[in-house]
Order: sequence, then structure tokens, then C-alpha cells
Amino acid sequence: MKYLNIDSFITKEYDIELNQYKILSGLKEYRAEFNQNRLYPALSELVYLSSQLEEIMDRKGSVCLPLPKRIKNARNDKNVFWEIIDQAKESKDYFYDLIEWAIPIIKSLIDEAYILYSFVDESLAIEEVGNKPLITNDGYLMVPDNQHSLLQIHRYGCSMYSSGDTPFHSLKTRFIQSVPKLNFSSESEFIKIELVKKYRDKPNIAAYLCNTELDFPYSETIFPVAKRRLLDYITE
Repeated sequence: MKYLNIDSFITKEYDIELNQYKILSGLKEYRAEFNQNRLYPALSELVYLSSQLEEIMDRKGSVCLPLPKRIKNARNDKNVFWEIIDQAKESKDYFYDLIEWAIPIIKSLIDEAYILYSFVDESLAIEEVGNKPLITNDGYLMVPDNQHSLLQIHRYGCSMYSSGDTPFHSLKTRFIQSVPKLNFSSESEFIKIELVKKYRDKPNIAAYLCNTELDFPYSETIFPVAKRRLLDYITE
């Protein structure tokens, strides 16, 4: 998707009103996604962009901005020479001013998106299916796609990694199959039994039903939030 990126701020046009208009137009597209209850990838893109812009401002004066460049000479793919168009202090200040203007607008839109995220999160309920296994870092996740009257079944794996002294958990998923929408709570245990029969690698495997009545877009909203809820559930 990427309606905006760093290049949207480091442009050749030194026209503040024109660039502000382009940025606002990009943000309008993200807002349209949220208004249609589609959280991802719009939210993750905006959060990443905001962190990039804040890092530029935090390191203001100690890092060179990626100012616009043009090809000076290119004989082949391995010999491309770039020439900086302008590194004058005035042009750097212009880009800093544009970024400083944009950051609070972007953060405000991110806050709006998190309100939607919280609403979806509170509307999900994690239920264990069958007996609780001793190991929960590998199993099945069942999530309803109410727009299409389906129950989407995924295999998940949870792992831990470290960044410095801080441990983090990550959840990877693999789609298994879809089944028609039934009474999820009563049918989920039967589905688990059938999965264990079909995939015999781990007979005593974990299984969770992430239930919700929302009919929001599945891939863009329900499933990403469900994965986060499951990760919190099994690591708390």
C-alpha cells in the first residue's frame, strides 16, 4: 500500500503548501482504510513512518538527511554515480520544518486507529479447545470470518528472541483450511479431533478458538488482532 514514505518528505519541490497537500492526501487514504475497519497494513505502515520521522528529528544536526539525488553518470548497472542536488542549510531546515509539521498529524491518526484496534481487541474472546496441553507454544488457532460465514483454521508456532536484554515473543502462523460457519463453541472440539487425526505429528497439541461477533474484514483486521490476543494469552 504505502501511501506515504520517507521520500514523501524528502522531495525536489521546495513548495511547503504543495508538499503538505501531498502528505495530507496520503493520510486521507490511510483514514479511508480505518473508516472501512481495515487496520492492516495501514496501521503498521504509519507507526513505522512515524518512528522514522521522529528518529530524524531526535538526531537533528547529527545525521545527514537523505536529500534528493539524481544520476550524474551511469555506464552500467554496477557503475552508478549519484550527485547531491542541494545540501544547503536552508533546504535541510525546510525538510525539518515539513517533518515537524507532519509528526503530530500522523500520531493523531495513529491514535484514532488504536481506538479501532482496542474496540476489536475487546470484542475477541480466546477459548481453549479441549484439554489444556502442557506445551502451548505450538497448536491451532481457529478464527471466524463472519463476512464469509467461515471458520479459518491456522497452525501457529510461538518462539522467543532477544533484543539486547529484553526478551520478545513472536507468533508465526500457517493457514490450514476453512470450514463452514457452525456453532463454533460446540463444533471446535470436533474440529480439533479431526485435525489431530489428519496431522499426526503432535497428538496432544494446543488449540484455541478466538471468537467474535464482529463482521469486520478478516485479513486486514480480525486475524491480525486475534494473533496478538493469542500471543498475549499463551505468554502471560
